[in-house]
Amino acid sequence: MPAPDNIYENDVDFTTLALQYPQFAKKLKPNGQLDFSDPESVRQLTKSLLHRDFDLAIDLPEDRLCPPVPNRFNYILFIQRLLDDTSPDWHEGYDPNRSVIGLDIGTGSSAIYPLLACRQRPAWRFLATDIDEKNRTYALQNIAANSLEARIKLLDTDPTGQTLIPVEEIVRMGIERIDTVMTNPPFYPSSESLLESAHKKSRPPNSSCTGAPIEMITPGGEVAFVSQLIDESYSLSLSKARQETSGRRLQIQWFSSMLGKLSSVSDIVEALKSRDCTNFAVTEFVQGSQAPKKAKTRRWCVAWSWMGFRPGVNVARGVSGSSGVEKRLLPAPTEYDFEVEVAAADTDTDVGAVERKLNQEMAKLDSIKWRYLSERRVGMFLSPQGDVWSRKARRKKQQQQTQQAQSQTQVHQTTTTNKDKTRARGNPEDPEADQDEEMTNRGQVSNDQAEDEGKDHEDEEDEEPALVVRISVIPPIIPSTTSTASTSKNTKVHIHIRHLHGQEPVLFESFCGWLKRKMTTT
Repeated sequence: MPAPDNIYENDVDFTTLALQYPQFAKKLKPNGQLDFSDPESVRQLTKSLLHRDFDLAIDLPEDRLCPPVPNRFNYILFIQRLLDDTSPDWHEGYDPNRSVIGLDIGTGSSAIYPLLACRQRPAWRFLATDIDEKNRTYALQNIAANSLEARIKLLDTDPTGQTLIPVEEIVRMGIERIDTVMTNPPFYPSSESLLESAHKKSRPPNSSCTGAPIEMITPGGEVAFVSQLIDESYSLSLSKARQETSGRRLQIQWFSSMLGKLSSVSDIVEALKSRDCTNFAVTEFVQGSQAPKKAKTRRWCVAWSWMGFRPGVNVARGVSGSSGVEKRLLPAPTEYDFEVEVAAADTDTDVGAVERKLNQEMAKLDSIKWRYLSERRVGMFLSPQGDVWSRKARRKKQQQQTQQAQSQTQVHQTTTTNKDKTRARGNPEDPEADQDEEMTNRGQVSNDQAEDEGKDHEDEEDEEPALVVRISVIPPIIPSTTSTASTSKNTKVHIHIRHLHGQEPVLFESFCGWLKRKMTTT
């Protein structure tokens, strides 16, 4: 199903929930409130919400983390939208036929992320890891209790935590591509920092914490944990590192992590930029009532990819003005809009003129692929080589053509000179000698060319296009004849450009600027 709206955007109605679940009702106060400092009350809330809203039945140990369902569901919604926006075939929106494989690092006793993801989307499967034996035991039980053993697999992983992604085991399973890696790492670098954080709170925490130290604490805290994941993801992105002894290689499209501290967002984004990663997303998860004065639980999430498939603005820059995330930490925009003025008298005719001009401008470009669907008023533009539209690109092409022509002339002159020398040394009465030599040379060149072309073809299979965009032509909304605005002589056609693929945001900006100039200049 398409990514649904957040059903927990507002507070959960405890009274209604209590009518359906007697065990939860026992924990509800007479005034309809819940004691979040009581671990059993929190566990009953989690169990009841999972069963009512997702038909999931789970068991939770008393000495491990109890996941808040609204927060965890927010993360799944984000992953759904991220993948819907970055389909490898540039499909627009949710594709029910797309088979997705996810990896949850540190799945916990509940295995809540794989359970929610697979319950939401039938074509999704998940792998999961955890280094705590008790968590693994409960996770396996919860997966089996919901009859999802065929779609959720718990993997063995490095118990020391030195390696987060179990690449070798995944490859042994015959899996060559994972669509998303997600994790909710421990927040704290030490037990002292955990206690210090608790003491600094101006009010008691609104939820009990039953997590074991292994779930709450990791050396260096969440920043060190996610930085390690960035390093592993970068290594996997390198072609040599991806190649396995079996001849297969593991590709992962998206990596992501929830973050509990606002300061961590800056650290993680800077770590990505230091690796020259330009394709990332920053979002926030806000729980609680929409009333501005009410306390809210806020978490953040950073996702990144070493591939070129880019999400739309709403997904990539999914933070509000009150999120606390600085604008400099957000990725480059992946959408661009401008308007073309047309006469209002005959809108269909003038929109057609805009479409013709768009197609004409595309026809002037070399080495690109362009397809426009007039019935949908949408075009797909693909440039394997990058910039072929700017003056600089045109001048460079002219220089290359001139150099190529000069090189061909020199080769021809050299060949002619060599033949003349051969005739002078050989038998002038034996013309077949020249023919044999020429055929031999041709054969050698042909073999070399075939070998080079084969190598080029292999490289092209791995090469990503430099730029892919979707261009939508949106007709103006014509006011009714009774409106005073209908007397206007002009109206505007809207052009929307969506960056679908490419590693260079500057290239997208350049293309948008070029197209706007061409379309708005008469």
